[in-house]
Formats: sequence, C-alpha cells, structure tokens
Amino acid sequence: MLYLEDFVRGLPCGWLNLATTCRKDNVHELIAISEELTERYPLYEGIIRNYRVELEATDFDEHRELLVHYYEKAPASLNRELLFRRNEHGLYSCPFCGNPKKPDTLDHFIPKDQWPEYSIFPNNLVPQCRSCAPIKGENYYCVDAGTAKFIHPIYSDLLQKFRFKITVAFSCETNRPSFSVVLRKLQVTGDGEDQRVIFHIKNLKVKQRIIKFCQDDYRRWQTRLSKRRFDLRGALLQRLNEIPQNDRGRDWKSAFIEGLLNNEDAVDYLHSLRPNAMDQPLVPIVEELELE
Repeated sequence: MLYLEDFVRGLPCGWLNLATTCRKDNVHELIAISEELTERYPLYEGIIRNYRVELEATDFDEHRELLVHYYEKAPASLNRELLFRRNEHGLYSCPFCGNPKKPDTLDHFIPKDQWPEYSIFPNNLVPQCRSCAPIKGENYYCVDAGTAKFIHPIYSDLLQKFRFKITVAFSCETNRPSFSVVLRKLQVTGDGEDQRVIFHIKNLKVKQRIIKFCQDDYRRWQTRLSKRRFDLRGALLQRLNEIPQNDRGRDWKSAFIEGLLNNEDAVDYLHSLRPNAMDQPLVPIVEELELE
C-alpha cells in the first residue's frame, strides 16, 4: 500500500483545458459549464480530508452523460494524459490493497456516475488493480459508519504506515498449509486512524484476496518443484533481497515469501517434491532463427 503524494496535479486543471479546446461536436456544451467545474476543483481536497462528511448530491446531474463521455471517449490530447496516468505511473503494486501486480486501470475515487463533475479531474483518478476495481466500484460513503469507505492514497499517507504479515502454518499430517494475515503498524497513528485502515481493508475484501493469493502462489511453487530441482530457500531469499527491508510486507508477495521462509516444515515439504537429479529430463535443443 502506497502514498502517492507526487500524483497531485496543481490548479488550474490542465485536463479540463485539453477537453475544452478539442474539436468534438459537443465541446460547446462542455465550455458552457467549464467555469462551474473550475470552481468545484479547489473544493476537492477539502471533501477528501473531511471524510466523515457525506457528500451532497451533484449539481451536474443534467450534464452527467456529457462529463462521463469526456472520460470514456476522451479527445486525443486528453486521452494521452489518461493513458499515461493509467499505464506509466511506475507502480508495481496496487496502492489501495498491495496486490503485487502493476495497476492497469484508473479508479474514480469519488465515483463519476454519482458526481460527474470529477470525471476528468486528475486528482480523482488513482491507478488501481483490476481486483479492487469491481469491489470499490461506485461505493464511496458508509452511512452506518459515518465515514468514507476508503482512504485516498494521493491525499493520505495512512496506508503506507502499515505492512502485511502473513503467517504460514503447516500440517505434517496432511501436508497442507494454511495462511493467516495481520497488519503491522510501523508508525504512530492518530485517534481512529487504525480503524480507518481496517475499514478500508475490510471493504476491499483484502484479507480474503490475500489468502487466495497465498494458496495460488504456494501451488505454483509446488508445481515448479515437482518439475525441476532447485533450492527453494535460495530462490525465495533472492526475491526477498530485491526488496528494501522497509518495503517488505507492503505488497502481498513479499509478505508471503517472508511467511513461507519462517516455516521450515512447509519449505522442507516443498523440497521433498523435487525430482531426483537422475530423473531430470534433458533440456531440448532450441534452434535460434534470425528475424528478418
């Protein structure tokens, strides 16, 4: 989980200017409301920081289709900005949940269908993994809890203060592992902030997703070791040593590797699956062809 403070774009909003200077047939409709949109953008940070205050209904309901259209079918110059934010962010795990995959979609933190005025506001668009996307969806505020459901990784460093710890238990009778997940807090937090993080994690169903990830990754190691003889501990340590000590546990994979290395029974069992050296298949000769 990451703090993306460098993703904040200053005002005035350059993306709106790209949209209003395009040649779309309906651009005059966007120009007509551009001043109203410009007045809303400076309010955005306050809305995010006042996460206990429920948002009022949008004043742009009659322009919903138009505003969402400029995100979904953005003019070329704006589309380049959207693609850059979606794909060229330099992230290798999801800032919302720690999924160890490059985020390849954009989340409208304040949902665009309910508040279309923020459809093309860059600070409302956060890189996100495709597993988080359908879960978060159009969700924003929980009336019962009296708070926003999620933490905005561009405006808050709270998620970055925590790491995942995965514990691997192994049954020598069944030769099966089980996995449990807790959060480790690395820095002091304010009143209620721990519960905010837990609420965020719960609403994104992160615990269930991490356990499923561990089960799948464990099976992948089983398959590799049943086909090829290698040192599992060495392979795991090599991957772990590529990650700075303070970053371990920020994503699921590094937390899983640490958990697996801490269980000797699980590692010994996986090692026992390795084929004998004499049983190793011959590596086929591969002919290399020049590309013309």
